[in-house]
Amino acid sequence: MSNNGHIDDLIIFGKNAKRILDDTTFQAVMESVKQDVHVSWSQTSPHATQEREQYFHLLKAVDLLEEKLWAVADNAHILKIKADNITKNKKGV
Repeated sequence: MSNNGHIDDLIIFGKNAKRILDDTTFQAVMESVKQDVHVSWSQTSPHATQEREQYFHLLKAVDLLEEKLWAVADNAHILKIKADNITKNKKGV
């Protein structure tokens, strides 16, 4: 595979990540999961340290998933801009 093919694949990958992030179903599910975890955490005893830490780590994992999707989407957007600029420079535009 050529370098351009790899770049195109990364751009498509990023566009797909952005499409997921913009999807209202995905957004609703993620918000529901966060709320469920928060409610479960708030219903634990303050002395149930291990259980509370598990909920905390679960919430952090959900946040990490969203952060990773945003990073993939943002990186692909930047890569697309750079690729477009290289193409313009090669054409002399």
